[in-house]
Amino acid sequence: MAFFRRLLLSSLRYCTTQKFGTEAGTGEMGETLRNCMGDRATWDAFYSQSSPDNSSHFDWFFSYNFLQDFLLSLLSNLAQESYAGHPLHILDVGCGISDLGLCLFRDSPISVLVSCIDRCEPAILTMRNRITHGHSVISRHPDSCLQYIQGDVTDLYWIPSASVSLVLDKGTSDSLMRSGMLEATNMVKEALRVLRPGGKLVQLTDEDPDVRLPFLEKAGAGPFTILHKLMNKDGMFYYAYITTPPQT
Repeated sequence: MAFFRRLLLSSLRYCTTQKFGTEAGTGEMGETLRNCMGDRATWDAFYSQSSPDNSSHFDWFFSYNFLQDFLLSLLSNLAQESYAGHPLHILDVGCGISDLGLCLFRDSPISVLVSCIDRCEPAILTMRNRITHGHSVISRHPDSCLQYIQGDVTDLYWIPSASVSLVLDKGTSDSLMRSGMLEATNMVKEALRVLRPGGKLVQLTDEDPDVRLPFLEKAGAGPFTILHKLMNKDGMFYYAYITTPPQT
């Protein structure tokens, strides 16, 4: 229980709200999630408060700006290893109304298909409305595509096995753990199933290695996971846990 209290308080402290590409504030919205992070109805109600006409985004820990160089370098390496003339498929699991997938679609110099997935209908509808009726976002590569899908990230049954190059999990596993370890474990297992050999699952979190690495080991990802320290922000360390299924 002590671990969950530490995780919850640190997560809520570092929720951020930003205009597109620009940090605009911190903290207050996350307080409403204090006791119910793992409850779907709570997130539905939370995202229902967001106006489709508002260009602000809600992110765990930090915004895309802090990750831009890291993620674009990761995409470049994946493209060099697997380029076959078609877009790299990226999943942003538990996307909410984050700007992560949107900005990757915008900035990637290589062709990508970015699938942003969340089980909360209000979040998906909000983002669909924003990209359809809000500010125009033009992709750097003309063949890149962006889609928002309502779906359960613990059961990606509609996505073929070994078809995805990159799965991004920014705070989603942290939230799922509030409902118990089973949902978080199932999400990892599904991510490993849909990843092609050499693809990557990247979990972005403030969770310490002595907790996250044993969890990934039990979920089947541990032997293939490396740790990358991202930053020390406001006295907190953030990590990228990068799992790469072996080539067959």
